[in-house]
Amino acid sequence: MLRSFKALGIVDLRSVRRDSMLIGIVISPWLIVLFLRLVMPLFNNWSDNQFGINLKEYYPLITSIFIFLNIPLMFGVMSGFLLLDERDDETLTAIRVTPASVSGLFLYRILTGYILSVIYILLCTPLTGLVSFDKVIQVIPAALLAGTFTPVVMLTLAAFARNKLEGFAVLKGVGFLVVGSAMAYFVSSKWQMLFGVIPTYWSSKAFWLALNNQDSKIYLLIGVLYNLLLIVLLFRRFRSKL
Repeated sequence: MLRSFKALGIVDLRSVRRDSMLIGIVISPWLIVLFLRLVMPLFNNWSDNQFGINLKEYYPLITSIFIFLNIPLMFGVMSGFLLLDERDDETLTAIRVTPASVSGLFLYRILTGYILSVIYILLCTPLTGLVSFDKVIQVIPAALLAGTFTPVVMLTLAAFARNKLEGFAVLKGVGFLVVGSAMAYFVSSKWQMLFGVIPTYWSSKAFWLALNNQDSKIYLLIGVLYNLLLIVLLFRRFRSKL
């Protein structure tokens, strides 16, 4: 299996190098980090001086949107589009008659996308300057949960889009998941659970609680179970279309 994963990794690197959009996905988190680190303090000072609004209290929300939600979304899009390319090229059909199974390919896609997302989240979060380095250990569980949104996005694209053009249309709906979970930040705690149908809500909530040194275990548990359920259901839908 490791040999197969290595071979698939080499193929993916070649595919990413040929696609400017995929290259942009890999680079964009670092551009976001630069923006947040360099521009956000200036914008906060301007907002404070002009309107008396200090944005520091919203730094957890801003970090969750740009890092905890956006990074898994981007890597999910990359993995999903690679899968769509493989279906268009009939690679998935060919894999059926080789030792490597479609399920093995999906396992590779899920693991690589998930690992990349978590690594990027943990590296980018403190580098933004919006979250102190001493908080990184506290937010690791939330980052591990946030990474599970990557295979959810990948499988959503694979299950509901037949090509990249349709994939962009599906992404409009997926984008709602990011916006919807961010809205929960402004809702009182007893009503926040209504946002639980949105898979990204659970990692966002766990992240906000971790920054405030509050217990987030129940949100982490529900989030893991919910996202795993979505992954299984989406995978079954995709397999039925092959």
